[in-house]
Amino acid sequence: MEPTRKRQRKRGKLGKQKSKEFMDAAREAFVRYVALEKWREIEDMRETLGFDWTRAAQEAGQFLGRGQYQLLWVRRWQEQVVPQATETEMDAGRLFVAIETTIAAALRDEEEERRIRGDRPLDEDPEYKGFIDTALENLFREQAGELEPD
Repeated sequence: MEPTRKRQRKRGKLGKQKSKEFMDAAREAFVRYVALEKWREIEDMRETLGFDWTRAAQEAGQFLGRGQYQLLWVRRWQEQVVPQATETEMDAGRLFVAIETTIAAALRDEEEERRIRGDRPLDEDPEYKGFIDTALENLFREQAGELEPD
């Protein structure tokens, strides 16, 4: 009976590790998803409204969907993204890196603020849950052969 317990305990730890790895990968994917959305927003404003990089970056940094955490996101954006967009030698690649880094930092800020306030965790945020649900649905479809892999 003793070997079975050890095996079960070991499997439980392995399952928790895989779960943590999945959630870490999911957060990274969410950060990339939001960063790409913001990048597209900036590009759209430049193309359709004729905004320069600075104005487009300022306008894209509103984060209305972040609710009570909006100011955390806006502050990070103003500190890290807008200065990149206003450089004379603006580099689009560096701007995207700044956007992605900023989104990751703002997400960490929000998670910490949620923890301090005793609010629901990010995992229960509608935008985040929607992103995860869609990603999992696509993964399951692909596994079932309904989608062709890229």
